[in-house]
Amino acid sequence: MTDPASPGSCLRIEQLTVALADGSELLRQASLQVNEGEFVLIVGRSGSGKSTLLRLIAGLDDPDSEDVRFTGRVSVLGHEWPRLSPGSVGLVFQTHALFDELSAVENVRFAQDHRMSRESGGRVEPQALLERLGVPHRESLSALSGGERQRVAVARTLAMDAPLLLFDEPTAGLDPARARDVAALIHDTYRQFGKTVIVVTHDMAPFLSFQPRLILLDDLNGTLVDMDESDVAHHYRQVGPVSRGNATPGAAPKRWTRRVVDWLEWPGRALWTFGHAFAAPLGGWHHPRWKLRYLAHYLRMTAIGTPTIYVAIAGAMLGFVFITFSFSNIPYSNVTVPILTEEFLAATGYSMFRVVVPLMISVLMAGKCGAAAAADLGARRLTQQFEAMRNLGAAPSHYLFGNLALALVIGGPLLTLVGFLVSCYASLVAFLMSSPQTTVAVFRRNFFATMWPADFLLPKGTGWVILKATTTGVLIAALAYLIGSRPKASSVDVSRDVSLTIFWASLGVLMLHALYSFVEF
Repeated sequence: MTDPASPGSCLRIEQLTVALADGSELLRQASLQVNEGEFVLIVGRSGSGKSTLLRLIAGLDDPDSEDVRFTGRVSVLGHEWPRLSPGSVGLVFQTHALFDELSAVENVRFAQDHRMSRESGGRVEPQALLERLGVPHRESLSALSGGERQRVAVARTLAMDAPLLLFDEPTAGLDPARARDVAALIHDTYRQFGKTVIVVTHDMAPFLSFQPRLILLDDLNGTLVDMDESDVAHHYRQVGPVSRGNATPGAAPKRWTRRVVDWLEWPGRALWTFGHAFAAPLGGWHHPRWKLRYLAHYLRMTAIGTPTIYVAIAGAMLGFVFITFSFSNIPYSNVTVPILTEEFLAATGYSMFRVVVPLMISVLMAGKCGAAAAADLGARRLTQQFEAMRNLGAAPSHYLFGNLALALVIGGPLLTLVGFLVSCYASLVAFLMSSPQTTVAVFRRNFFATMWPADFLLPKGTGWVILKATTTGVLIAALAYLIGSRPKASSVDVSRDVSLTIFWASLGVLMLHALYSFVEF
């Protein structure tokens, strides 16, 4: 829907009411217009709702969500929410929300490749953009200081080529000198790149020398008011800490009701996520470079490297212990072992291939891969990387969920194969140690007799083994994404959800294998 804004209007807010889940209102019928090329400072007390307003402008909040509800109109460049033009608003997050698996240059290039307009004209190379902002070219983001990371975040947002730039509390927690440096960086960005800039902050002092337009978010009255410096200072002196005293009666019981509803809805969301895991890998291939980059990231996490070593060690222990203890505990072994060797080895090989190894690998994947994926996704959620991807025009479900599911679908059969091969060699070693008079040929002939008949191209039941491994991978990916991507307030929430993922993924794969056993046999 096109907004009948006057020429030069960049942002229009009309009759906006914002209410939280507890019933308190941040804004009530508030209105605001920001013209193109303005440098605007939205100030207010900590906790007054400035960051929530910024998320609404950026289109990152659903108007009908349970946490924040809003009514009214928000339009950017004539496009009304939720039909904002993709890439029209760039947001620099307070946490920076950089993608740590990418370098500084790659963070900027990711934004360029996903920006609204991809015409070659006007495209600035990432290295040149970083140089203009004074960021050194280093291999890893971990080598950059906090100030340099912030400049990378600014460069990435500029690479979107969005006409409206938003900055969320950029000076929070900084000393006065560092705060002035950040304010100067933002103002230099405003002058050099000719963007409309809106900064929300509770500390206006570092920005006052640049003469911004001051807008007060008056949470007492729920309004957005143009003020000068003295009026804002007077307002701060007159009001105390933010209070949510205007909450709607009965809101607290609704919170408990919502928790009950969440528990009832959880199985449905889990099933939907499990089903979506089969489709998510298909998305995002219009940017194959980044699709493959994130696929490689999750393959290293769940299938290649330490996961392979992990299952190989487990397979070796399983094969060695299985054979050693079985032969050593057979009654009258001097008489029975020569008689039962053929049958015992055939049954062992068949059961290890069809049941024992696939189940063991699935449980180990649920623990290690599920925990790693949940920790990865939880850290991304905590540092606002999900929101950053959405703001850049990239779908987290494609790059994160889709590639995690695809990596586990590839990794499941691969790890099962590694575990089985190593368990076979360990079984051979244990068998030769238990029965020195036998040969490798005897072991090979009997161990594979039932599992892999001579006239079969592949072992019997290979299809079932692959099916169990792939669906196990999908299940782990779905649970890790469903739990790991939930909102996080602190690292404690990340740790909690890692534990929950391990529990539910382990329980889920056990139930899945039990279900398959009834059908398979």
